[in-house]
Amino acid sequence: MFAKTPQKLIVGLGNPGQEYENNRHNIGFVVLKELCKKIHTNNFKKKRSYFIANKNDWLFLIPRTFMNFSGIAVRKAFRKYNITLNNLLIVLDDVNLPLGKIRIRESGSDGGHNGLKSIISELNSQDFPRVRMGIATQISENADRLISLKEFVLSDFTEDENKILKNTIPQAVNLISHFLFQNYKKMSNAFSQISSLSVS
Repeated sequence: MFAKTPQKLIVGLGNPGQEYENNRHNIGFVVLKELCKKIHTNNFKKKRSYFIANKNDWLFLIPRTFMNFSGIAVRKAFRKYNITLNNLLIVLDDVNLPLGKIRIRESGSDGGHNGLKSIISELNSQDFPRVRMGIATQISENADRLISLKEFVLSDFTEDENKILKNTIPQAVNLISHFLFQNYKKMSNAFSQISSLSVS
């Protein structure tokens, strides 16, 4: 049974459905699921707009609204469980960040990401933390000549790219754990100690 006032809400962005499962755009889902494995919770319940699981005073949410309408799911859970903006954390892909890099921010614009844009619009605020997972490659840099950006983010990671993610995803999970057990400041402190990551 959910606590009346959960302390934290972690949201992984992506598109629902097996056909999108391994897409670059779904890295937020992947990180969230790995986080849930680490803390031994997998009790996701299906709601109209999202899947949600809980452990202690933590909530873990996977939108069912597709990426461009992520804000609808986030807003509904945000209000239902009385979350505050500083206790909301969004995990998403970033096509402007190299594959294997992570960026954390306490607030900011959508950076061209439609899922984040939807959340900012629905919450009427951009003052919430987020973890951006880099997915950019040479293909994405030349997307205007080879494939569209939409095709790129909806394509699957290659075998070589998955090898990189095997190192990156655990780093992200560890960082988010600092947010869960403590707060954004502690996550930021841990982040600054990892020289291979990118912070802004």
